[in-house]
Amino acid sequence: MRRALLTSLIAVLAINANTAVADAAYRTGRHLVVFDQPSAARSSAALSGIFTRAGVRRAGRGVPELGVATVRGPELALARLRRARGVKSVSAEWARDLRRTPDDPALSTPESEFTNGVPPGTPIQWSLAREGFPAAWDVTTADGAIVGVIDSGVDGANPDIAGKVASADAAGTSDPLSDPDGHGTHVSGIACAGTGNGVGIAGAGWGCRLAVVKVGSDGFGAIRDEDVVEGLRVATERGADAINMSFGGGASNAALREAIDFAVARGVVLVAAASNEDTDDQGSPAADLQPNDAFNLDAGRGLVVGAAEFDDTRAGTGFGPQISLAAYGFFDDGPRGPPGLVSTYPGNPTPRESAQPAPEPPFVAPGCGCRRSFGGDERYAYLAGTSMATPQVAALAAMVSDLNPLLTLNEKLRLLKETARRTGGWSSELGWGIIDAGRAVDVARRIDKSAPSSSARAPRRRRARQETRRARVRVRLRARDAAGAPRLLPSGLAAVELFVKRGRGASRRVRTVGRSRSVLLRMRPGRYRLFTRARDRQGNREARPARADARLLVRRPSRR
Repeated sequence: MRRALLTSLIAVLAINANTAVADAAYRTGRHLVVFDQPSAARSSAALSGIFTRAGVRRAGRGVPELGVATVRGPELALARLRRARGVKSVSAEWARDLRRTPDDPALSTPESEFTNGVPPGTPIQWSLAREGFPAAWDVTTADGAIVGVIDSGVDGANPDIAGKVASADAAGTSDPLSDPDGHGTHVSGIACAGTGNGVGIAGAGWGCRLAVVKVGSDGFGAIRDEDVVEGLRVATERGADAINMSFGGGASNAALREAIDFAVARGVVLVAAASNEDTDDQGSPAADLQPNDAFNLDAGRGLVVGAAEFDDTRAGTGFGPQISLAAYGFFDDGPRGPPGLVSTYPGNPTPRESAQPAPEPPFVAPGCGCRRSFGGDERYAYLAGTSMATPQVAALAAMVSDLNPLLTLNEKLRLLKETARRTGGWSSELGWGIIDAGRAVDVARRIDKSAPSSSARAPRRRRARQETRRARVRVRLRARDAAGAPRLLPSGLAAVELFVKRGRGASRRVRTVGRSRSVLLRMRPGRYRLFTRARDRQGNREARPARADARLLVRRPSRR
């Protein structure tokens, strides 16, 4: 049922994919009443009379000086209120989102250092807007999200990293807040750099924080399985919603699979980089997360990320049945444009900046020349590869997890793949497509997994009438469908079921109502227990209460 629900929600959004999340505002469930005269809203007694006759109730302080009151009630009651004397209008209240526009320079400053093939006006940090992150930020800034990063450490002094580290650990090495290589700092910044702080770049996950696990190196820039296994354990125990693994290659082993099982069992979204080579074998841990079954939307224990270029095509990186989806990792896998994506970088020199031996003349390759300055601060750089694509997906996965903590791991994996931007289904080039953060977040907040609540009220006693030996009893129903977490949208009430138990008999459903909030019953003498169960539009049904909502005694008619 959840699978069908997710598919139907995405289908609705797909009607117009270009404007799927054009507006993140939503109805609050309350209504605003405007009176002809402001004085009408100041009189509490007058308001109470109008509301009681209509069948609505106060739901906020209103603005009496302008003749505005705030109410809740069913549609029939609202219709009666609109016809009431002195009422000018009754309209739905909306919660309207802030238009968040981060002031990080890289988001708005046009690229000027590498302009070959770059369309005029293209910002330095162009990938986030094209992946829909600004629309996602209008819904959530993911302040509670944690992204685990197993990598070469992080420069904790970088102005876009300081304050973003939730935990820092080391496996097979030491000093996790230092980064001699630069790779870990770059990956961490792409995921969770300070956003809206007026400095440098914006992180894809805006308010997310980092669970950094620095892993040891074999001396040639490669990391050992033992440290990866320890890193997965530590990041999971530090509360990571998603764990980024921008590394891979080689065959799998039981120890690595054990660590993956550990994280998966705790609902962590594992995100691994595809190969940077033009191959259909992505190596481990990628192949452990998506073992040649990526074309099956429900398959896999995590996500394997391929890299796209500025023109939305696959860079010369991994392809085939182990690719789950894609994100931007290159501007152009060739001579055009900047040499990758910009992100945070350590203040210390790194190996890739120095001249390196080369197999062909002139036998020395120049350094990367990849540093970028913002406001005179050179702790930023361009790097390219699937390593840069992966943390954008990890950040989005953490945002979705933080926004809707009721989603299962499989639901999150399916959602991220199914909301990706593509022209058809799965392809060997980019998997299910390039991530669309706006669509993913909008779908996630509409998945309602919380049951509504309801109750019944009835007079404690009624006397049956002589001529019918039955009592006419008005039972009042209350029901509410609330979201399970902030920023989620409840699907709305579908129906309320009223159950009645007479004496020691069995409970039976006597009425199912939609909009009405009262039921008139004709009841024989006896003792009754009443309770309700509500159902929402996504099929969540309230559990049977432990005790009755109301008790009722219907007495026999008095003899004359």
